[in-house]
Amino acid sequence: MPENTVLKNLLEAASEAAYQAGKITLSYFQTAHLEVETKADDSPVTLADKKAEQFIRQFIQTRFPDHAILGEEFGEIPGPSPYRWIIDPIDGTKSFIHGVPLYGTMIGIEDRRIEDAVAGVVYFPALNELYSAAKGMGAFWNGRRIHVSEVRELKEAVVLVTDMTHAYDHPKAECYDAIQRRSKFVRTWGDCYGHMLVAAGRAEIMLDPKMHLWDVAALKPIVEEAGGKFFDWNGTNGLYIDDAIACNAELEHEVVELLDSE
Repeated sequence: MPENTVLKNLLEAASEAAYQAGKITLSYFQTAHLEVETKADDSPVTLADKKAEQFIRQFIQTRFPDHAILGEEFGEIPGPSPYRWIIDPIDGTKSFIHGVPLYGTMIGIEDRRIEDAVAGVVYFPALNELYSAAKGMGAFWNGRRIHVSEVRELKEAVVLVTDMTHAYDHPKAECYDAIQRRSKFVRTWGDCYGHMLVAAGRAEIMLDPKMHLWDVAALKPIVEEAGGKFFDWNGTNGLYIDDAIACNAELEHEVVELLDSE
């Protein structure tokens, strides 16, 4: 089967899985007495996170039984296929817990032969917005092609950040400070929502001071297929990174210069 056909089929399946799992989260969203647990890393988790990931895992094992799976809540299942599905059932759990609709269900598909994500889906259940992309096929928002903005100067850029406290605690806090001070304005429309705003051309730079593989895998192919750049706070492009910056192509040079100078 041609590679493009394989990726198209994987993207369609990931989109279906993210959509259905996202709908599961809605049955818990903005409900009274939502139970919240605290994990070992002090991050919150709810029954909605667990139910959504369980659904996605079952979906994958039914459709692609030889594929590997890595999920935030239930760890890894090995598989002989070169493809590994990487799941974040609710990215933005804190937003979810507080009834804020800017949370997403994320699925990235990694091709372990090239050590990169080749497809990604982010579904925002409360907004009914689905972003998707596969390598070489472009990026889409609810079926419409999207592209990053063409803003060329930082002084005209909208900058987003997930958590300002974490940004100022980061070893390259001076870089964050320099970027946000030189920009047009800053907003904390964070987590996966911020990255998708960059991909759709509604913002120019998104800074995430703390990332895991399940945070990165779905976002990277969407931002890149939308014509954007995705790299860590050292300016290095890659899937296995601990922090991330998404930006439009026009501003990459200026942002990387600031990263190198701080």
